[in-house]
Amino acid sequence: MAEADREKQMELHSALTIERDTSARALKVAQSTIDRLEKRIAVLEAQLDEAGCELEILQLKPPAPQPIQVDPETTALLVLDLSKRCDDPRVPCHKLVHPVAEFTRRARAAGVFVVFTGIHTQKGKPEGAIPEVFEACLDREPVLYPEGYSKFYGGELHQILGKHGIKTIIVTGAAANFACLYTATEAVEHLGYEVIVPSDGIVSWTQYEHDYSLYQLSVLPGGVGWHFRFTELGLISF
Repeated sequence: MAEADREKQMELHSALTIERDTSARALKVAQSTIDRLEKRIAVLEAQLDEAGCELEILQLKPPAPQPIQVDPETTALLVLDLSKRCDDPRVPCHKLVHPVAEFTRRARAAGVFVVFTGIHTQKGKPEGAIPEVFEACLDREPVLYPEGYSKFYGGELHQILGKHGIKTIIVTGAAANFACLYTATEAVEHLGYEVIVPSDGIVSWTQYEHDYSLYQLSVLPGGVGWHFRFTELGLISF
């Protein structure tokens, strides 16, 4: 019996030794894996910090708004594409209608010439009409429907502004990255107007598109950017 007991003890000891060695090897492998993962995490954290710094550098910084005094006799207010389509609360221009309408009343009272535009495909349709909140004097405030992103397309707007002796235009409306951006660019680059852009008077589907439009206008080459002034509706005085 003693011999049998010794054999069992030896077998048990051998099994425990194997299990211990196996566990030790597994622990070593696990520790090595943990070490590699910790090093990899450190590398990824460093890359994330670097990417964050680059993103901050690349982040668009639209020009800061400044107070502006305008001459009502030589200034026109353009209200671009804030038609009754904006009655739909699902579209971004919905939130812009009332602030711009209030500013329009203030500008009109000061003697500023007002021009409205709509989307050419909506001309004659209910959604293409000017909202009642603007209290538009349609007998002396034109409503144009040019067939381009720039509302100067076709020449009618430029001709009308010329007849009124306009040298400066205030651009409001939607969308910032389409009608507003293209109209403002052509006004300065090709037609010689001074352009005022209130940041809270234009709107796009996203904040990026809004900020990009302001940034793009401010960095146009060839000295063009100097003909733009950036402000807010409440900072414009007459």
